[in-house]
Amino acid sequence: MSNFEQKQTPELTVVVIAYNNELYVEEALESLYHQTLKDIEVVVVNDCSKDRTGEIIEEYIADKPNFRVVHLETNSGGCSVPRNTGILHSDSKYVMFLDGDDWYTSNACEVMLNAAKRTGSDIVAGQVIRTNNYETWYKNQIYSRERTNINVREFPELIFDSLSVNKIYKREFLDRNNLRFQEGLHYEDVLFTGQAYFLANSISIIPVPIYYWRVVENAKVKSITNQRQDIKNFINRINSHRFLDKFMIDNGDAIYLSHKNNKFFRHDLRLYVNDYLDVDEDYKAQFHQLIQEYLHENINKYEFIKLAEDLRIICYLLYLGDQAAFEDYIHYLHDLPTKELRITHNGDFYYFKSDMVPKEDQKFLKVTNPKFEIGIDDLQLSENNLKFNSNVDLKSFEDKEVVLYQWELRNKSLKHSIFGKNKDGRIEFDLHNLLPGNYYFYLTINFLGKAKEVLVKYDMLNKMEYIKVESNKYSISTFVNEKNMIGIKNRPHSELTDIYWKTRKRLRKFRSKRNKNKKNNGLLTRAVKKLLYKLPVKKNWVLFESQMGKQFSDNPKYIYEELKNSNKNYKYIWSCENVNEFPVEGNVTKVKRGSLKHYYYMTRSKYWVDNQGISHLAPKKKEQIYLQTWHGTPLKKMGADKDNATPAEMKKLQSQTKNWNYFISPNPYSTKIFKKAFKYTGNVLETGYPRNDLLVQQPEQIKKKVKNHFNIPEGKKVILYAPTFRDWNENSYFDTLRDINKLSKEINDDTIVLLRLHYLLASKISQIQLPGHIINASSYSDIQELYLITDILITDYSSVMFDYAVLKRPIIFYCYDLDEYLYYRGMYFDLKEDAPGPICTNLEEVLQFIRQPEQLDAYKNKLEQFSKTYCGIEDGQASKRVIEQVFK
Repeated sequence: MSNFEQKQTPELTVVVIAYNNELYVEEALESLYHQTLKDIEVVVVNDCSKDRTGEIIEEYIADKPNFRVVHLETNSGGCSVPRNTGILHSDSKYVMFLDGDDWYTSNACEVMLNAAKRTGSDIVAGQVIRTNNYETWYKNQIYSRERTNINVREFPELIFDSLSVNKIYKREFLDRNNLRFQEGLHYEDVLFTGQAYFLANSISIIPVPIYYWRVVENAKVKSITNQRQDIKNFINRINSHRFLDKFMIDNGDAIYLSHKNNKFFRHDLRLYVNDYLDVDEDYKAQFHQLIQEYLHENINKYEFIKLAEDLRIICYLLYLGDQAAFEDYIHYLHDLPTKELRITHNGDFYYFKSDMVPKEDQKFLKVTNPKFEIGIDDLQLSENNLKFNSNVDLKSFEDKEVVLYQWELRNKSLKHSIFGKNKDGRIEFDLHNLLPGNYYFYLTINFLGKAKEVLVKYDMLNKMEYIKVESNKYSISTFVNEKNMIGIKNRPHSELTDIYWKTRKRLRKFRSKRNKNKKNNGLLTRAVKKLLYKLPVKKNWVLFESQMGKQFSDNPKYIYEELKNSNKNYKYIWSCENVNEFPVEGNVTKVKRGSLKHYYYMTRSKYWVDNQGISHLAPKKKEQIYLQTWHGTPLKKMGADKDNATPAEMKKLQSQTKNWNYFISPNPYSTKIFKKAFKYTGNVLETGYPRNDLLVQQPEQIKKKVKNHFNIPEGKKVILYAPTFRDWNENSYFDTLRDINKLSKEINDDTIVLLRLHYLLASKISQIQLPGHIINASSYSDIQELYLITDILITDYSSVMFDYAVLKRPIIFYCYDLDEYLYYRGMYFDLKEDAPGPICTNLEEVLQFIRQPEQLDAYKNKLEQFSKTYCGIEDGQASKRVIEQVFK
């Protein structure tokens, strides 16, 4: 070891590790010697190099007192031992790392040390530049701006940057946590950096390039990270992630594994999948065994859903262990033939077929845009006719006979189309009505009723012939434009004719723009709104809205009813989606939501009463009072508590909550959650829900009204089936329709099932004929009234469970996709533990309780406790309490 004397230890030590870097190590050391920050020490660790690396280091540092070198006697085989050795031989407050074939920017040390001292963070991270110009997709997400004193738990995207060399660390932080690189482990950065993130109290990010990573594409001896065609390399990569998984679980951070896994899928695994076609059969067999084992350890399969389509399918096929389907999919992605025809349809969507996939998991293999190749041969063009042979090859498509094609020549400017006729694969266009201008080829491919329109481009074709035909008036030719679009070009010979058609084209554009302005209401509407907003507020006007104007229901309805019966001198306005069909009773003004009339009443009404959000429809004045009643007790996570809440969503939420003057809560549990999820600090009225007054009072006339409405005879047992909305699956109601068909066949004649879908899905089944014993109650505006005639409620994750518990009647929970729901939405409590009824994972279990309802008696105590916790203040007087506090 070379020694040097120094009066005072610098604040920063840079540990440089080198092994067989004779071509580059001097450049690495040069980048440190010429740093703008001079007061640093450099510890170079030579990992028993076999070339001249050690000599070069000795020669370079001979006259540099702040440089020293440690020569290891045996090669460690990795980066961990030399880095740990460097840490051991340093005494500074801060540590940075540099690999012997990379280099720093000239001010890297100064920038990083200043940031570390300024922020006080345990770790500061800077940008990396790769010499092959490759930029990681996550670079802009992490390094788009400076982030000071954050925690990885609030910014888990940081996990994607698993490098250790672009960071500065407090030495005290490393020592306090005994944090070192695990020796004997390749891909040590994955573990070390992951541990550092979760152990750090604070981390800062500076959007400044500080590190150059030399990438040598065709090196004779590849670096560890580039030896991917050796299966040991993949084993090492998996092991590094296993160690990090265990650390995160032991550290109490298992909830963040999904973010770490996401990095593994999108970066680590993707690297090996990209090389899959270049490895031998023995490698493939081991690869599939290793990856399937790992994907079943700490990974929920629903994590695949959020991935890009190709990676989602890749991960799920590896998770299944279907090597044959996986290899076919890799071939499919590379436009190579597949051994089996794999693209098929299940009546709802296309998916990549695997014999191992259960029906409910076909969504993991969903293919949005099936691959195809278009061929045009033997093209013939005349003055009045265009003909060619059409060949559309759908890649790996199982049932090509059900596919229909429609060719079209479309002039977008003139909104004129000519459709081709298919005669045994030969397409013919009649060009007698061809107008001057450019016509582009479009192809509509209809897969079992699912139509896909394709703008045909030159690179989709196997070839495209250039043909030109002259007539007395026109010149017609095939063409390819600068955007690679192909078609037919018709040009008049006469200059006057050409001017005429160009003028006509411009007139169409002008009219289209004028119509668009009319459609968007234009300047006039904005001017009128500006005048309306200046009108004074009417102190006795109350504007109501429920479920975005779709219903006369919920808390706004019952506050309105109580106000109306109190004989107070108010003018009532209801916001409606459909004014003519809105069933509000009493002397009330109905206005169409979003109309100019609606804007008028919003800006003039003293009170707004709503259960969703309306403040984006008109700016709220200071003297106006907004009563937010909300629409349920929170079960699923919402607002700021959602794991996938985007900045745009939070901004929109904040724009609503800042206008609320009062917020209704049904119980202390809800109050706590609402304040946190909505970041709401205003007045909370913990009064119970006005809509539940009806459930306490249970008026007989309402029961009779509902039964008469649905023609339900006395003595019939009524089951209400009310599943919640799954916002990640707009076709989830297909599952519901499947289940009610089975229910219909299994229940007795003395039982009626009322199907109540979420209001966002109600219209989707309005025209569907339901089977016997099933009544569609989705369009019935007030679900509270349905509760009164219900003997048993079947639900899943809907907040209807809380309101219905007021009645203390049996509830069955049909949760066939509980894990999926937890993954997408999350919950505030453990439904399995706290549900006031049985949790059923399949329909047969539900039917068992319907056939033997006495089994539900076992849940009476849980139902009693549930009702006490969530309905404890419901006494039938909530509406009065709200009115007393708000309408003074």
